Amino acid sequence: MQNILMVWDLDGTLIFCLEGRRAMELAFYQLYGIRNAFEKVKMAGRLDAFIVREAFKENGIPEEEIDSFLDTYCRILEEFMQNADKVWLLPGVKEILRNTSSDSTIHHVLATGNIERGARIKLKPYDLNQYFPVGGFGDQELERWQIVNLAIKRAQEYYGAVYQKENIYVIGDTPRDIECGKILGIKSIAVATGPYDEEKLRMHSPDYLFPNLEKTEAFLKIFK
Repeated sequence: MQNILMVWDLDGTLIFCLEGRRAMELAFYQLYGIRNAFEKVKMAGRLDAFIVREAFKENGIPEEEIDSFLDTYCRILEEFMQNADKVWLLPGVKEILRNTSSDSTIHHVLATGNIERGARIKLKPYDLNQYFPVGGFGDQELERWQIVNLAIKRAQEYYGAVYQKENIYVIGDTPRDIECGKILGIKSIAVATGPYDEEKLRMHSPDYLFPNLEKTEAFLKIFK
């Protein structure tokens, strides 16, 4: 049996979270007294390293402050993740991860724009960290496709597996995720649970497209 690798985006794919931006905004205000610091910064599908540096540039904050900012952000994010009204696990996700975890030929890895500390904080309330021992994260200023490629390499090292490109699937909710699949020559699974609806995602020609992952059997048929 050939090994299958599912490369998962986080926000809008695994969980829906309105608190990440709010946590960054509050961290900025607490440290520098500036409100709405990220108002002009596009976040969807982008890496935290780029997002934070852009906000620093927009507001005239020196880059050497970034580590202090991220520490404050993570502290606030952990508190905000208790807000059940603005954070929830997306349908079908836990079932898919649970149902495939006993299959030694199916592996999971994260590829997210979140810094690793932020990603782990977001996954913790749903006990999802257990499914993602390694990943590619937004701590470094890399292109999105490079984060996905890094996640694949780390999965190969961790699982001691070799993955054929036709057996690697990037799963995400934005056109950037689909683009990563095309650049790397791997399969893309788009899910319309984020800021883009099915029509907009279809325009970018993913290999597979779902409104959500609620129908887990239909999703899992891809890998059989």
